Amino acid sequence: MPHRSRAIALSLLPCALLLTACDSSFQAVKPQVDASLLQPCADPILAPDDGSDNEIAAERLRVAKAYLDCKARHAALADRVK
Repeated sequence: MPHRSRAIALSLLPCALLLTACDSSFQAVKPQVDASLLQPCADPILAPDDGSDNEIAAERLRVAKAYLDCKARHAALADRVK
């Protein structure tokens, strides 16, 4: 019988150590985020209301680029904080 009680005590020891370790050493870790990921999305320059076809086409390219840049930063930031 003494052998069995010793085996039970030895099997419970790691559990007790784990429980006390969790209680005293757990701290939330704030992820390190690159400052470039925290920049606000840029508002592209818009063409005038009476803009030419070339101005409107250039506006579409600027808007698309601004969107894709912002989307990429958002995805990288979301991956970093997960």
